Amino acid sequence: MNKTFNELGISAPILKAIDDMGFKTPTEVQSKAIPHILNNEDLIVMSKTGSGKTAVFGVSMLQMTDPEVEGPLGLILTPARELAVQVDSDINKMAKYLEHKTTAVYGQHNINVETQILKKGVSIVTGTPGRVFDHISHGSLVTKNIRFLVLDEADRMLDMGFLDQVVRIIKTLPKERITLLFSATMPPEIHNICSRYMQNPTTIEIESLTKTVDTIHQVYYRVNYNEKNTQLNRLLIVEKPESCMIFCNTKAAVDRVQSFLTKKGYSSQALHGDIPQSKRLNTIQQFKQGKFHLLVATDVAARGIHIEGLSLVINYDVPNDKDNYVHRIGRTGRAGHDGRAFSLVTGDDIISLYEIEEHIGALIPEEELPDDGTFNKALGEADQWIKTNSLKEKAPRSTSSDLTSIKKKNVHTKDSQKTSHTKPDYSKRPAAQGKPTGKSLSSEPRSERINKVNVIHSDKRQTRTPVAPVKSSKPPIRSVSRHVSPNSPGLNSTDMRHSATASSNSKVGTVGFINAESSASNTNINKQPLIKRIFNRIFGR
Repeated sequence: MNKTFNELGISAPILKAIDDMGFKTPTEVQSKAIPHILNNEDLIVMSKTGSGKTAVFGVSMLQMTDPEVEGPLGLILTPARELAVQVDSDINKMAKYLEHKTTAVYGQHNINVETQILKKGVSIVTGTPGRVFDHISHGSLVTKNIRFLVLDEADRMLDMGFLDQVVRIIKTLPKERITLLFSATMPPEIHNICSRYMQNPTTIEIESLTKTVDTIHQVYYRVNYNEKNTQLNRLLIVEKPESCMIFCNTKAAVDRVQSFLTKKGYSSQALHGDIPQSKRLNTIQQFKQGKFHLLVATDVAARGIHIEGLSLVINYDVPNDKDNYVHRIGRTGRAGHDGRAFSLVTGDDIISLYEIEEHIGALIPEEELPDDGTFNKALGEADQWIKTNSLKEKAPRSTSSDLTSIKKKNVHTKDSQKTSHTKPDYSKRPAAQGKPTGKSLSSEPRSERINKVNVIHSDKRQTRTPVAPVKSSKPPIRSVSRHVSPNSPGLNSTDMRHSATASSNSKVGTVGFINAESSASNTNINKQPLIKRIFNRIFGR
């Protein structure tokens, strides 16, 4: 049986803060890990996402550090910017009744602003390896007083290529410190980090990552690749989830699926690495607040993001990495609540599915897709469900929506000024000035319109006034004309081929070289080699 937070020896201000956050009883990992940390032990924790590990190192660091001491005292490394922001936010809430100051540093954030905050003094810094190392290199993050190092999602930092930076950061830290490593898996590279940079660490494995929680109902549906969108729509209408994360393997797939859902009237947003950082953070916050109910994401962008009460996870694409399947479905069914995870599986995905089953040590049952009777029955209630969720105030979509733009415009206008959707009366449009033609150019056949345009431009070229050559003591310089007739003097068949080439490569028109000399010598010039004629024209010989 898990202990209470009070029995773990946590101070009163922190107890009050975590109570405000809604934490009443410690999770298994919190009950087992916090006492070891309070006993000044290095710790390796292997647990699934959503086990409450943020509170493990957050509560421990706040309990064991003095905000009056020059900081930073604690350093937390995370693989993703979004995770860094979230961890910093959670620790800041835990420090609500303390004097500790925290901050997050990460790429695509104003480094000058971060530097100013660090100079003012903070107790705990959370950040991505690249940005943290930048601050250390520039001297804006002083590491001499750091007592705690936390490596969160260590296996993901390895996958994303951050391990070398992590090692370089560790080498700048005091040897006398407490190191906490949290990882879903333990690949050899992570094991090597533990051996080299941790002192007799205690290992706590709450639940093997090759198992998934019993509270998640997992099924898969066989689909053809070209009917994924249709079946996704049918499943959403039948299931009517209050909140749902839909995972795709690529950014392009995320955009396509989110665009499809938006066109269907769903309140949805996209989350992937190409979306600006500020918008990603805003999207995550909006989803947590329930302002839209479908989030389409890639694995990397959604890594480590905790969503309370997530009722459904849908694998639009079967993940390429077996561990990603565990991370995806682990977002639902948290804190003892029931969760559901559906996978859309094509014929090409079957082998990958079998490998996932072997990895998690369980068979994922296949279910039949909703039949027409079930779908039609659910369809009658779906309109109200979609309407209810779509009426909520939403964050800006990643794709344009006329409905959203009209709604935003009408919020700040009087009723008499709001956009009308009635058919406009074009008979009241003011008449155009000038003599009417009786027929618009656009109403004529396309070939006639092209001919008119060509005649107009041809007339302009034909009526162009020639410019007299300027007399100079220097040798005559070749002049350039925008239009040269094939019958122009001084051009033979070779010249015409070069002129035609210039025409095909220029939007302005045919470009030819015209000698300022009299054309009387053209007969003799044409008999000369082309390169010699060009030389003579340039130097006036």
